[in-house]
Order: sequence, then structure tokens, then C-alpha cells
Amino acid sequence: MPLSDVRVIDCGQVIAGPLCATFLGDMGADVVKVEPPTGETYRTERRQLNGEPFSPPFELYNRNKRALALNLKHDDGLAALYDLVEVADIFVQNWPPGVAKRLGVDYDTLRELNPDLVYVHITGYGETGPMANNPGLDTLVQHLSGFAQLHGYPDSDRPPIRSQSSLADYFAAYSGALSAMGALRAADRGEGGQLVDVSLLESLAHNMDAAYEYYNNLGEKPRAGGRNAFFDPDMLYGAAAAADGYICVGLLLYSDRIWEGLCTLLDRPDLFADERYATDAGRMADAEKLTGLFEEWLSTVPTEKAVETLNAHNIPAARSQTIAEAAAMEQYAHRDTFVTIDHERFGELSLTASPLSLSRDEISIRRPAPRLGEHSRELLAELYDEETVEKLFTDGVIHESG
Repeated sequence: MPLSDVRVIDCGQVIAGPLCATFLGDMGADVVKVEPPTGETYRTERRQLNGEPFSPPFELYNRNKRALALNLKHDDGLAALYDLVEVADIFVQNWPPGVAKRLGVDYDTLRELNPDLVYVHITGYGETGPMANNPGLDTLVQHLSGFAQLHGYPDSDRPPIRSQSSLADYFAAYSGALSAMGALRAADRGEGGQLVDVSLLESLAHNMDAAYEYYNNLGEKPRAGGRNAFFDPDMLYGAAAAADGYICVGLLLYSDRIWEGLCTLLDRPDLFADERYATDAGRMADAEKLTGLFEEWLSTVPTEKAVETLNAHNIPAARSQTIAEAAAMEQYAHRDTFVTIDHERFGELSLTASPLSLSRDEISIRRPAPRLGEHSRELLAELYDEETVEKLFTDGVIHESG
């Protein structure tokens, strides 16, 4: 595996920090998940599976890790972490600004122990700035950034809504992992380690379909796009009603190829010959009317037939599916998107496979998410003799699950 010689210390919690470390673990890194004796926030009893407390997201975001339950507020616990840092390559945490310094594990402290350390800190708004110490939950960032205002329908009296995916967390996790890989490459060249300061806010801001670019450069004020894209709200780019259900259609009128397909589909050579629609700007100016003509046709065609016909005419289309319908797709089965692993508490457990991919090295789930402190003895035995490890347990510095 490409990162099989890399050691990662993961002090993350919930999503962004743990997922950043998980991506590194997917590529072979030895990820040590360090938690307090009570466990991190996402070790919750959300559900029950096989008679055991079960947190679906915790299992997904903490695969391919070993677990160490360590009391960092105890001098010997902090000393143990320092010893781990000395042999580590990457340190990941997503505590609010100031927490790491209070614990004695901030970047300035740890780089004294290991000058080559890549230190990843993921926060809501960054380590600096007037908002640095504000609460930084994903849902808050989605609203604060304006992202939530792009959802729903314009002029609706319903409140703005967040994505049902924690996108700010996910984008920050990807940004943190990618930045860490770049910093690690520099460290390998002898340039020393460095701090990676990634925020949920900036990670999401970069991934909003250029909403800020429309505003900052053109003065446009993006608003809720409903089923369509905020930047072309009259052009169909979402769900539309077929005769027996909904499908999703990308009626990209600025595409000459799709425009030709639409005219052929509707049997309207007159539209194709109309000089007003010879350019994409002309078609976009009349997007509402052209979309209406398309929807008249679509309303008479069953969903399966509509999708088949549209794709044959170079108009992108797909079924609008529930999670249950999507989970049963042959495409997922063909690509091994869901993998079944053996789990000592849950029996067989289905997890969504890593989205990372390499042609030579197989990226897989080699370890399920660990129990709290599952590998505490194993990990510290790599640093200390048996007597020292036992004393750390006796003194309550480290813990292991029963």
C-alpha cells in the first residue's frame, strides 16, 4: 500500500477529523485513534444491532484504525502521546482552537518533538480570524456560508434547509487528507513538517458551484434554485414528472448537442431552424418556454421509457430513486460499493466501500472500527516494556474495552 510506512495519530472526533485520518488509513497508513477513556463523541448508542449499541457513522468513519484510550490530562498519558508523536508522520485533530494548546498537544509543542511532523488541524472557521472561536458544526457552516439559502424554492415561506449530507465536514476531510499528502511529500524531501489549517467554512465555500464567483465578479446574488441550478433557475436541471413518477434530467440548453437532441425528440425542426435559438445565449433567454415544451412531452411517457429515450437523444437522464431503490442497483453490486465485513460484535456488517481507488494497490477495509481502547496494550507494547504498560493501566492512564 502506498502509505504502509506512514504512522498517523488521529485525535479527531465526529466526522471531519476521523474521516481525514480514515482516508489515510484506506491507503495503508497505520492510524492510531486516540480517545479519552469515555470515548469520542460519535461512540453513541444511536441504534441497536445484534443486541449491541450501534452507531452507523462511527463504523463508517473509523475503519482501518487501531484504538488507544488515553487520558491526556494525566502526566503519564501526555508523555505516552509524546512518545507516539516522536515516531509518527501525521497528527490529526479537529478540536476547537485552543483545546490542543491547553492539552499540551498543539503544533508548536509537537514539532519540537518531531520537526518532520505534518500536523492537520480541522476547525469550523480556521485557527485565526474573528470567528475562529465560534461553534463550527457542519449545519451552522452550511447556513452561515449561504449554502443553505441555495436549497428549496425561491419565494418560499419555508426556512432554508441544509443538505442531508454533512458536506462541509466531508469537504474538510478531503481537504485535510490532500493537504497532508502534499505536506508529507515535502517532509520526505527533507523540508520538514508543517501545519495544515483547514476549515469547514473554506472547504465548503470552494465547492458551491462557484456561487461566490458569480457574486464577486458579476454582482449576481444566487438564491434558491428549487429543482434547478441557482445559476440557471429556468433551465431544467433536476426532477421532472413523467407519466408514472419522477426522473432527473439535465436539459442543458447551452449544449448544442443536447439542443439538437431535444428538437429531434420533440419533432420540432422549426425550433432547430429558429435563428433565436442558434446560440446558447438565445436558448437560455427562453429557457422557461423550452423547458415547458419538454415537460409536456415528458408527462405522457413512463419513467423507464423516458430515461431510455432521453439518453438515446443525448439528453442526460436518470431515475429519481429512494435510498432503498438505489441500494439495490446493479451498478453498486458490480463496483463492490457495499462490502460485508466480519465484526466480532455485530456479526456481518455492511459498510460503504472507500471512494479512493488505485490501479495496483487494492484499497479495502482491513479493520472494522475498533472498540474503545481495543489496541491500547498492543500499541504501547510497541513503545514500552510489559511492566510499564501494566502500570499505565493500573494508574488509569490508559484503558481497554472489556
